[in-house]
Amino acid sequence: MTGRLQHSLFRLGQWLLGHRSGPEGDIEPGLSVVGKDAGTRHVRLWIGTLVHGCDAETLEATVRVTGAVGDAQVTTTLLRFGFDSERAVTGWRASTRFFHGHVVVDHLTADAWGEATVELAPVAGLRPEHRRASCRVRTLPARIAVGSSLTALVASCYDADTDTTNALDAAFRHLRDHVAEPDLALLTGDQVYADAPAKFYATMARSTPRTYGLLEYWTSWGMQRYGEHRHLGMRALLGHGPHWFLPDDHEFWNNWPHASVTARHSYANIVRAGRGSLRRRLAAWRHRPGDEVPYPQDPGPPPSDPLVQSYHPPHPDEWDAWGRSAFDLYGSFQTPSVRDRDTGRITRGELDDDPAADPHRPPRHGPPGEVHRPLNQLVQRVDLDEVQIALLDTRTRRTRRTDDPRYSAFVDPGHLDQVLAIAAEAPILVLVAPQPMLVPPYRTRLRDRPLGARVERALDLQIADYPEQYARFWDGLVAARDGRPTVTVGGDIHSSYVGHAPSLPLLEVVSSPMSLVAGATLPDTLFAAPARLLRSLAGGSAQRDPYAAGEPLARIDDLRSRGVVGDAGDAGDAAVSLAGLGRGNPEGLGLLSLDRPEEHRFVLTAALHLRASLAAGHTDGVREVSVELRTDRRGPDAMSAPSVAPAR
Repeated sequence: MTGRLQHSLFRLGQWLLGHRSGPEGDIEPGLSVVGKDAGTRHVRLWIGTLVHGCDAETLEATVRVTGAVGDAQVTTTLLRFGFDSERAVTGWRASTRFFHGHVVVDHLTADAWGEATVELAPVAGLRPEHRRASCRVRTLPARIAVGSSLTALVASCYDADTDTTNALDAAFRHLRDHVAEPDLALLTGDQVYADAPAKFYATMARSTPRTYGLLEYWTSWGMQRYGEHRHLGMRALLGHGPHWFLPDDHEFWNNWPHASVTARHSYANIVRAGRGSLRRRLAAWRHRPGDEVPYPQDPGPPPSDPLVQSYHPPHPDEWDAWGRSAFDLYGSFQTPSVRDRDTGRITRGELDDDPAADPHRPPRHGPPGEVHRPLNQLVQRVDLDEVQIALLDTRTRRTRRTDDPRYSAFVDPGHLDQVLAIAAEAPILVLVAPQPMLVPPYRTRLRDRPLGARVERALDLQIADYPEQYARFWDGLVAARDGRPTVTVGGDIHSSYVGHAPSLPLLEVVSSPMSLVAGATLPDTLFAAPARLLRSLAGGSAQRDPYAAGEPLARIDDLRSRGVVGDAGDAGDAAVSLAGLGRGNPEGLGLLSLDRPEEHRFVLTAALHLRASLAAGHTDGVREVSVELRTDRRGPDAMSAPSVAPAR
């Protein structure tokens, strides 16, 4: 009976989605190729294909790169991604298969564009029109030379279910063709809403995490239909140049790693999740700061000790297939996993779940008596000589508890040290994270807005809610930069703005969302109205635009303090917003352009574009800020006073 019920729910979800032709029409066949990270002499490509009526275990692909970037050809093997145990619910045949792989093409020319074409060897079930696909590729310059420039697109938060008119596709094409052609893209999280909308989250996703996650990615990547309408999704953006990705919570579920997956589970699992949460709360209540928290002797199986679950990063298998499938699909579609980069073998999904078949299945490969090793890359680096771009994953290694000076953290201390080491040697640093960084710590927000701060923290934890490591991050960053120009990039918050901290000197650019999620998760849907009311009562963002020009963002002393300092009315040395796209969560895209007119002088222009304006074919609705960056100066003089262009 349970199996029939779950199958009926899955079919209901597909019917609501518009797929009413049966299981073989649930997901469309096709071939996609996307440029991932790149270097001066190489590009990395992701290849994914969905085939009906196929019994192969692998597919052979030939990749050829042509154009100014050079001429190179390689062959690679695509591996089958397993979700076989979910077929009893979905009704999908064993011959409906997804194959994927990453391939590096090297010995290319630096600082050049080209085209990568993928051709699949013929197999049964593979249609001729699905054997070839291509994308534009670009290698990076070794440095930004005098007289040249580099432009990065910055964006986050794309919900395919609210972009059925292909507005993002139209906006990006206009941006690329008539405003500026991005040299690379920095996508800072929530590139897919794997936990939305609620009507699918509570039907299709209940017992098919890998199948549903694949459907969400396949749609977001522009390979799927909504009924009779072709959904272009992010395809144009992803087909243009190299991309660097960071995860945030919706690649997993809202406010991950905290337990908000009840819509996917049976009632028995909801009860078990509640008991687990209560056990962790009681264990944390008895735990005294400074007391030891044990480390698992075997990093392979998920721990059952509530202290370990509370004060160490969440084990990828703790939620069974729910958490692991999110890691699997993120490591395929977005940033290649640690194992993929080390061994060249992409995840095989469910086919990798059996430790007997794969004795070194991560995190079993880690040493005993330590925290399990991360599955995904926590630090990524783009080396442009004087300009260093560092990307820090502050989501996937967060501890559930935020209050312990030793253990609570949003990332492993060693990886934070790695980023600070990059910061110490970079003349100009661009630091990219999933969330904004110019955010007052929770203790400060609690003093200034007691009710609103509690509501916001309950709905969505930020890195600013980890007081010890957040202060250590800011202390370390300020010391490492030593007055040299810094740019921080973030997303997540469904608002876009440019902020400025003149004393550091630092410019922050936040760009979010590309397509605003509607409904999000079931808890969000239920509690959205009360949350808005509470924020309004607390003087929060329901009454004003907290990112309007001139609004304070954070005091520098607060950022660097582990406690509350100063008076609520004392602005002191503060960061302020310079410009934003306004209230109402307008969709937008950001551009960071770095020009180098002289040896020690760069000009940075941060432009925020309204998606609606771009999609309509014009360029009004732009907020633009320019600053001059000096590599031969320290302190406030290393970054000029910002020039804010009039809104248009």
